[in-house]
Amino acid sequence: MFGGWTFLYGMFRAFKMNKKPNLLTVFFLGTMYGLLIEVLQFILPTNRSPELLDFIADMTGALVAIGVLHVFFKKIFSTSTEPTT
Repeated sequence: MFGGWTFLYGMFRAFKMNKKPNLLTVFFLGTMYGLLIEVLQFILPTNRSPELLDFIADMTGALVAIGVLHVFFKKIFSTSTEPTT
């Protein structure tokens, strides 16, 4: 889930800025969103408990999405800047 969210957020930032976004910022925001969910599970009475492994899974999903975005943006932004002859 966090991989999908991070991927979509990275794509949104790229199309909004019309250039490759800072992928470290995108990863940080995806990770902080996962941390926020775990903190809310601790605070709110929802019969759910926060777990470190859930947070690690969230981070892993965000990291995989960053890898996919890196490859995707490398193809898109490298071909669009090459002059055509």
